[in-house]
Order: sequence, then C-alpha cells, then structure tokens
Amino acid sequence: MDMESGQVVKSLAGRDKGKLYLIIGFVEGDRVFLADGRCRTVNNPKKKNLKHLQPYRCVIPEIKERIRQGNLNDNMVRNILNNLLSAENAQDYPRCLRISSSDGC
Repeated sequence: MDMESGQVVKSLAGRDKGKLYLIIGFVEGDRVFLADGRCRTVNNPKKKNLKHLQPYRCVIPEIKERIRQGNLNDNMVRNILNNLLSAENAQDYPRCLRISSSDGC
C-alpha cells in the first residue's frame, strides 16, 4: 500500500513502537515526516523509515488539505489521533483503523 500525507500510521520499531502518528510529509528515499501533536510537533516532526511503519486505511482529507495549504497545527493532529486511539482502546475499531494489507507486516 502506498502511503500519503494525512494517513494514520503505527510505529513498528524503535522507542516509539506502538505509537500512532500522522504522515505530514515525505523525505527523499523511503522516509517520512511524522507528527503526533505532542512530542513530535508539526514544526519538529519525526523522520522515520517506511518499513518501520504499519499503514492504516485512514487518510484524513481535512488534514491532507491543511498540509497542502501549509496551515496544519498540533491541536488538530492531537484531536484526530486521540479520537482514533480512544476508539482503538475501546475495541470499537473504526473501519479506517483496521490494518491494511501491506507487504511484510
């Protein structure tokens, strides 16, 4: 599955294993910029290798548009991830949080 800006991903490796992020940009090669709105802000995103991420089907259109316009803020990222995380913890998975089929994961 190809990843895109505004997509929800889960970290599979590193100290942040299991943490949800939003993809906010791409770097040369197989790396992306990730933000969670708390530790990794929009202004200080985490750079992570694609093979260390589990993509979800969730692509948030409003986030994608704000990334394109350049006016994404940490509060929006936090709110979206908190809503998705609370649904995941309640075992009431939204359709978009079901793991997509990807190679090797």
